[in-house]
Amino acid sequence: MIKESNGKISDRLYAVGNPDLPAFLLPGKKPALFEAGMTYMGPTYLKELNALLGDAGHLRYLLLTHSHYDHCGAAPFLKRKIPGLQIGASRPAAEILQRPNAVSLIRSLSQDPEERSKLMIGDEDISFHCLEVDLLLADGAELVLGDGDRVRIIATPGHTRDALSFYLPEWKTLIAGEAVGAFDRYFNIRPEFLSSYDDYLASLERLAGLDIQILVMAHSYVLTGEEARGYTARSIEATGRFKKRIETLLDRWGGDQEAVVKSIFKEDYEDAQAILQDEEPFRINLKAKVKVIAEKK
Repeated sequence: MIKESNGKISDRLYAVGNPDLPAFLLPGKKPALFEAGMTYMGPTYLKELNALLGDAGHLRYLLLTHSHYDHCGAAPFLKRKIPGLQIGASRPAAEILQRPNAVSLIRSLSQDPEERSKLMIGDEDISFHCLEVDLLLADGAELVLGDGDRVRIIATPGHTRDALSFYLPEWKTLIAGEAVGAFDRYFNIRPEFLSSYDDYLASLERLAGLDIQILVMAHSYVLTGEEARGYTARSIEATGRFKKRIETLLDRWGGDQEAVVKSIFKEDYEDAQAILQDEEPFRINLKAKVKVIAEKK
């Protein structure tokens, strides 16, 4: 089954926020939140955490899949609001989130969504600043949350070099960020190999070996049952097809990466209107994917 990332996902997992920018709460003895969306979602997350936990102050961990603005944006807000909250991320992500140029890019990409969401934000200070990571999450480590809950850390580079996925073995649930790609408007799988095609494919093949009953996607959807179990294999196939598409266009345009970007943007964003993403970040990501394949040829 494919369903929106909204409300109760299972007896042990809840989506908070909106389906496009969800965070995922695992309640229990040591509650953990996975992902932190965009900056403007902070007040919404806090409100829903208060409702689900009785007091958002009970939240112990915020675990980040990677350092993109739409996955870590509300982390500084939540850390300011919840004393003792521990932020967990990979070592590369921890380094990126301290860099002034990275912080500047996150703030820049967050500006338009913040302007569109002023009523939601109110008077809250949602500003993004350098973020200190408290827990450096290493590949293969496990975080024990009590009540039988464990979080297995899996390094899944390729979308970004700092990317992690989180596997809950007791519940056969995978929270994968964009290591598994994303759906477009028509439920086609969009590969997201921004930093390395080979690493991205290797990460997908590694995740394909897991027993998955629930697959939590980065945006909009959660997959269960057969849809969840078969997804990584389909994503591997879609990744190979998109690589071939880029290679064909590079040959057609004599290696001109910008021409390839324009061609795919027109076909997918303008003509088919398939993309569930703002134009600027889509262009940035598409340029990165074309560059990865061009340099690989």
